[in-house]
Amino acid sequence: MPRKAKVRPDEPGYERIQQAGLELFGERGYEATSIAEIGERAGITKSVLYHYYRSKGDLYSAVLSQQTDELIETVKAAVDADPDAPRLRVGVEAYLAFLAARPEAWRLLLRDRPADPELARLHRKLEADRSQALTESLTGERKRAEERIHVELVATAIKAFVAWWYEHREVPIGPVVDSIAAFAATSIENIPGARAESRA
Repeated sequence: MPRKAKVRPDEPGYERIQQAGLELFGERGYEATSIAEIGERAGITKSVLYHYYRSKGDLYSAVLSQQTDELIETVKAAVDADPDAPRLRVGVEAYLAFLAARPEAWRLLLRDRPADPELARLHRKLEADRSQALTESLTGERKRAEERIHVELVATAIKAFVAWWYEHREVPIGPVVDSIAAFAATSIENIPGARAESRA
């Protein structure tokens, strides 16, 4: 796996490189983006860029990891700490708002995995990390234990709605959140085994 660069976020040029990498990886994908193009967009020479990152793979890893971490933290911060408080609607709204505010991150997270085996493994790992963290944020521990199938169905529905909404961003967040909440409410009643699987 590419080694993380030892850089401080406050070093000059760091944020510009991160943003340029995010934009270009999101627009074109990993293979179609060159390190020279990232440096040009960031207004930084290739030699300076290599001071921060040993390779394009290192930069891709850092950008993908940062966006994953920030998305997870945004959702966690939005939901109530009380494990019995409603979490789904407010968490989904925070999730969608994050993506809507960062279309370049949205494109990056939706893109196919890079062909490079190490980066593909990282992509799969971070996708799994996002899924697990979001599931934990949007559902209480008891619900995850007692309604595992339902939780999995809703998680799958959220992914599908997110992919659909990327192609229909003229639709406001509200109706998308309402549709996910409605699916969550009806699926537990209409799909056999969605409720109390652990007691079966």
